[in-house]
Amino acid sequence: MAKKHSRAHERLMNFSVEPASEVPQQKALMVCVTGQRSCERLIERGVSIRMPEQPFYVVHCVQTGRVFMNFVSDPEAIEYLFTCAGIANAELAILREDDVVDALVDFAQTHNVSTIVLGASPNKNAVSFSARLSARLNDVDFIIVE
Repeated sequence: MAKKHSRAHERLMNFSVEPASEVPQQKALMVCVTGQRSCERLIERGVSIRMPEQPFYVVHCVQTGRVFMNFVSDPEAIEYLFTCAGIANAELAILREDDVVDALVDFAQTHNVSTIVLGASPNKNAVSFSARLSARLNDVDFIIVE
């Protein structure tokens, strides 16, 4: 015996949804912290330039197999970063990848980042980390904190 469907059920079965129009995501701010405990100054700089309601990310990426922030204990380093990001009302992202530049470029593109704050490279002779990153993110503004 065939089951009868109500008219409402039939209308629902034939209902189609138009794809939502793309809503531009607000431009985000990203602070890249490194293996130094002095990352507070970078986060403070981010706080000082953040626009109201702007998405704000504190990002630390470490190569696979290395320790976080030169701490002996990864949990201690993660707790430290979590505390710093929380005080700044930022979202913490911890990435562990083989290629740090690739990981940060991907994060910036995925999260619609328009500005990146990072520390100056201690090695003035080599191609700096910020130069390698900015070469791949042409539409992003970089603020280098000495």
